[in-house]
Amino acid sequence: MTGKITRREWLIGGTALAGGLVLASEAHAQSITIEGYVPTPENPIRMNANENPYGVNKKASIAMHKAHQMGHLYGGGGAQGPLTELIAGMENVPVENTMVAGGSGEILKTLALIVAMEGGKILAPLPTYDDTFMDYSNRRGIEKIWVPVADDLSIDLDAMKAAYTDDVKIIYLCNPNNPIPTVIHGEKLKEFCKEMSQKCYVFVDEAYYEYVNDPNYQTMIPLVTEYPNVVVTRTASKIHAFAGIRIGFGFGSPEMLAKIKSLMTGSINGPAMWGAIESYKDTEYQQFVLRKNKEALQVLYDFFDKHNMRHIKSNANFTFFETGMDVEEVYARVRKHGIAIGRPFPPFLKWMRISTARPEDMVLFTEVYEKEFFS
Repeated sequence: MTGKITRREWLIGGTALAGGLVLASEAHAQSITIEGYVPTPENPIRMNANENPYGVNKKASIAMHKAHQMGHLYGGGGAQGPLTELIAGMENVPVENTMVAGGSGEILKTLALIVAMEGGKILAPLPTYDDTFMDYSNRRGIEKIWVPVADDLSIDLDAMKAAYTDDVKIIYLCNPNNPIPTVIHGEKLKEFCKEMSQKCYVFVDEAYYEYVNDPNYQTMIPLVTEYPNVVVTRTASKIHAFAGIRIGFGFGSPEMLAKIKSLMTGSINGPAMWGAIESYKDTEYQQFVLRKNKEALQVLYDFFDKHNMRHIKSNANFTFFETGMDVEEVYARVRKHGIAIGRPFPPFLKWMRISTARPEDMVLFTEVYEKEFFS
């Protein structure tokens, strides 16, 4: 497969894209910018799942269309090697420290399974991302040690270190965090990982890495070549809009990755891998998404400032704001206008997470919120 696109393929891709937009107006990827779409409580604009509202880029769509010609072949038609090499090269780590999976969620669940098999507890901040790794660990009966976030709602590494006990098997850090899109200072996190990985596994989930704008942020991927108990994950679900296509990456020592692979039960979709190769190469599309995400966030910031609402400056494609009332009530009152936002994240039951849709959709949200809560 090559990155060149013929006129015929471009037309196919354009037709597929147009068809996708029509489908979106009737199904899931809603926006008031799509002609004919009217938000309803049953078919709302999605501001609750941290999805990319612009969908898969055209180059990736064409690559996946072409890859269906190899859909009868096991092994993804030879895409896994090139994709692994591409991602390893982008992160400047050896291929043997890099793995591809059917979404980062598969790696997260496998890490929880390893903890269940080897025994021990999970040490994590509260709140943090509670699906996948945490949800699976709950089903396996793994005990948690929760450490509240600091007063500024950032992850408190000193408190995490103080809460460590000898029976902790893994420390889980989502960086940027979710539902609170703060980041941990890079140098401080690096020293934390180096120290604590001598005692247990340290797992850093970097799902929103591409959205970070804080100059103090650092990825922890370089540590995996020297510290065998450090594991880092990334996903194509966010900026690349592969949430329903499923491509994710794990970074760790060859021994750790081999352990993870030995317990995984899924397989990797060939067209998804070919699409990911093109999407990761397409930096122009990624910059477009980042630019529109910044615009969407600014709509929210201006609204929050207007009404003196406490909120977090985001390093992701969502933010967190104080509602002053139970989030279930806020959710219901906004949903009746055809907008779906957040869900409860205990103990912050008067704070709401909201994902960035398109800027025009965010303007609609502010109008709805003002009507419901400030008129």
